[in-house]
Amino acid sequence: MKRLLLLSLILTVLLMSCKQNIPNQQRETKQINAAKAKLKIDKKNAVIKGQKVGISFMAQDNIDSVVLLVNDSSFFSSKNKNVRIELSTDKLNHYGLNYIKANIYVNGTLTTLSDGFVLFPNKEPKWYTYKVKKVYPHDTHAYTQGLVYQDNILYESTGLKGQSSIRKEKLETGQVIQSYTIEPNYFGEGIAIWGDSIIQLTWQAHRGFVYDKNSFQRLGEFYYSTEGWGITQDGKNLIMSDGTNHLYYLDPHTLAVVHTVDVYDNNGPVSLLNELEYINGKIYANIYTKNIIAIINPVSGLVEAYIDLKGLLSPADRGPGVDVLNGIAYDKKQGRLLVTGKNWPKLFWIELIPKK
Repeated sequence: MKRLLLLSLILTVLLMSCKQNIPNQQRETKQINAAKAKLKIDKKNAVIKGQKVGISFMAQDNIDSVVLLVNDSSFFSSKNKNVRIELSTDKLNHYGLNYIKANIYVNGTLTTLSDGFVLFPNKEPKWYTYKVKKVYPHDTHAYTQGLVYQDNILYESTGLKGQSSIRKEKLETGQVIQSYTIEPNYFGEGIAIWGDSIIQLTWQAHRGFVYDKNSFQRLGEFYYSTEGWGITQDGKNLIMSDGTNHLYYLDPHTLAVVHTVDVYDNNGPVSLLNELEYINGKIYANIYTKNIIAIINPVSGLVEAYIDLKGLLSPADRGPGVDVLNGIAYDKKQGRLLVTGKNWPKLFWIELIPKK
C-alpha cells in the first residue's frame, strides 16, 4: 500500500510538471479548455505489461479531431468528442511512468491534455549465484566507489571526505602505482573512462571532475542536479546512478543529461542503484547495502537478473572498517567479472552460476 501511495504521489507530481511545460498558446484557446475536456485513465499506478489500459476522452464542445499519443507516439485518432479505447501495453518499451496525451484540434488550434500510468514488468528476474575463479589482494583503506579494468590496469575511485581518490593499481598484487587525492570537502564516487579521460562523480556536491587518464591532471568539471553515485559508459553515452531507481544518460562531450531510464522488476521500482558497469549490452548495478548485483536492460529498465553474492567475503575477512559490497569491473579480453567492496581485503574474479 505504501508503495502504491508513493507511486501515485510521484505520478501526480510528474504529470503536473508535464502540464506546466505545455506552452501557453497551446493551453489557452477560445474553442476548448481543460474545464470542457477530460482525459481519464482507468488504472494508473500498477499496470502489468500485457494488460490493457482503458482510456477515455470526453469533450463538451464539438472538436475537429483528437489524437491520442503514448510517450509522444500516436496510436489513435478520432473526430468524435467522446472516445473510449483500450491501449495494449505489449509493445511498450520502457517501465515506470508512461505518458498519455490527447492533442485536441479545433479550427486549427491545438490544446493538449496529459495523464499517465506506471508500467510494471510481467516477468520475474532470473537469479544467479557464483563460483570464485581467483582471489586478488585489495587495499583495506580503499573505500571503493568505482572500479574499471582497462589495458591490464585496475582503475579505482575511493570515497569519504579527506580520503577520496582515483588510483591505478596492479590487479595481481593490489599495488597502487598512481593516485590522486581530491579536495577534502568532496566525497568521491564512481568513475568511468571515456577515451583518454576519467570521469569522476562526487556524492552530494553536484559536481563531477574530468581527468587525463594518463597523468591524472584535472581537465575540467561539470555539474548535475542530483546526487552522484555510480557511472559507466556504453560506447555512446555515459550512464549515471543517483541512489534512486533512475539511470541518467549523459552526452560524453557536454556531460548534459540526454534521457533517463527507470529501473523496475516485477515488484516495482528498484532503488539504491550504486556502482555501475556496462557488460555485453547490459548494465550491472550494485544494490547499496545488499549483497546483490542487478543486471538491467539499458533500453527498458527491466531487471532481467540478480546475482546473489551472499557469503562472498568470509566472516574471517570482515575486520574493522570493512563495509558493504561495492565495485564491479570487467576484463573484456579474458571475460573476467571482478567484484569487491568498501575496505575489503580481497577482490574476486567470479563466474556466474544459474541459481536453482
